[in-house]
Amino acid sequence: MSNQVQNPNVKKFFRLKSFDIHLSFGFCHLTFLRCFRRAAQKNVSGQGLLETTIALGVIVTGIVGMLTLTISNQSSSLESAERLVAANLAREGIEIVRNIRDSNWLPRGAWDQGLESGTDYTAVPLFDKAANVWTLSFTANDLNHREARLWREGGVYFQSTQETPPGAGLTTYRRLLQLDEICQDKSVVVSGSQCNPALNPKIGIKVQSRVQWEAKGNTHQLTAEERLFNWR
Repeated sequence: MSNQVQNPNVKKFFRLKSFDIHLSFGFCHLTFLRCFRRAAQKNVSGQGLLETTIALGVIVTGIVGMLTLTISNQSSSLESAERLVAANLAREGIEIVRNIRDSNWLPRGAWDQGLESGTDYTAVPLFDKAANVWTLSFTANDLNHREARLWREGGVYFQSTQETPPGAGLTTYRRLLQLDEICQDKSVVVSGSQCNPALNPKIGIKVQSRVQWEAKGNTHQLTAEERLFNWR
């Protein structure tokens, strides 16, 4: 067995080299951790900004959607209210004709008195406050006639022969009644002709109440119809 002579300087050299390697590795490892942490911090900051931007976009989209829905609901409510007024005005026109027919039965007069004017079957209803009665004016022939205009005073809609009724405000509504004769054979006679009194007498009236109004630059129209007969 041979004896090996170990030089102390050699051992010292290797120990120093090993320490340098460990130190260098530790420094590189520490530097890598720092770089990784800095990159992670930058990545987290970028993610936070992106998440904030997305969240703001979602919030803004939700607010815009709610505002659009609110405006749409208000517009729909207004349109529904306008159409409801038109429907009531159209129905009122028919009820006025019915009221005149029923009133004619009381004194045992002609059932269609005041509901015709020769062969002119277009009219507008007028209310006489003094006499508290409804009458029909056969002057208007279409919805563009001034008597077809509807005025409003104290929440009440009415039509007038006056150019501008005092204390009333003009509305966008117009109303016209069409009263076509119904003959015994159930045929309907339009304006310009009549039922034959001897061969095919008049037994009723086909009433059409047309209402027209303006809304948002558009013209709307609604028609109510009913057939009234002399059943007494």
